Amino acid sequence: MRVIKTSLEEDLSLFSRYLWQRQVVHRIFEERGQQILEVADASNVEQVAQTYEAWRSGKIQLSSEATDDKPSAATGFTRILRIWRDLPALSVLLALAILVYPFSRVVSAGELTAVAGLLTIVDLTQPGPLVWHSVFTTLELWRLLTPIFLHFSVIHIAFNCVVVFELGRRVETVNGTMWFCAVVVVLGVLSNLGQFLLNPSPLFGGLSGVAYGLLGYILVSSKRFPAETLWQLRPGFAISLLIFLVLFTTGVTEFFGLAVANAAHWSGLVAGCAMALLAPAVERR
Repeated sequence: MRVIKTSLEEDLSLFSRYLWQRQVVHRIFEERGQQILEVADASNVEQVAQTYEAWRSGKIQLSSEATDDKPSAATGFTRILRIWRDLPALSVLLALAILVYPFSRVVSAGELTAVAGLLTIVDLTQPGPLVWHSVFTTLELWRLLTPIFLHFSVIHIAFNCVVVFELGRRVETVNGTMWFCAVVVVLGVLSNLGQFLLNPSPLFGGLSGVAYGLLGYILVSSKRFPAETLWQLRPGFAISLLIFLVLFTTGVTEFFGLAVANAAHWSGLVAGCAMALLAPAVERR
């Protein structure tokens, strides 16, 4: 939640250290020539705003309250616990991807582990043609979703987790955990099917289809509900993701031996836009 909007000339470093000492999770960034302070927990909004006004008016002094330039280890642990509490579905989603990574990274080298074999969109150990509807005859319906947990390099999983966290926290905070789970399942299934149908190779995976779906979801939601601050992405962030989408689609990465699941990205983006049109209207305090 955005609490403070001020000029770039104002130094908020002291105030930021004050907030970290009180375990208030926040971030400060520049947007459209202004400095924005945003807190993760909506329950802190009123207190932070009042403290800021009192500090700027000279009613309180913060110099004796903030002595550490960096959050302590205890503060970092508290932040993690708060994220798990406030964003349970997103936390589980990212934790599963991280847990699976050691078993899926070797797929890029041609080695299929037992865990990765259970998560590909079709069972590669079975004879016969590789068709997506085989999951119904074998009752392995989970395969329609589980490729989103497969990642093949550190950069692959790191980039996807960062983007999904930045976008997913907004959706789960505004629309709730149950709706966020439904969005992820729909985006995951449709992006996986789109990739497999347009490029029938079962060795693909990653959260990037979900990431682009969340991007489409938020872009449409920002038009439907412009008053909701969490739908307002930094322009550079959204534009860079769209530039990457178009650039990768040209096939330029293939010159470097890097295969990208472009069909999953586009399928996820379209599905996310459609899901946003079906999303319930939620008014947050």
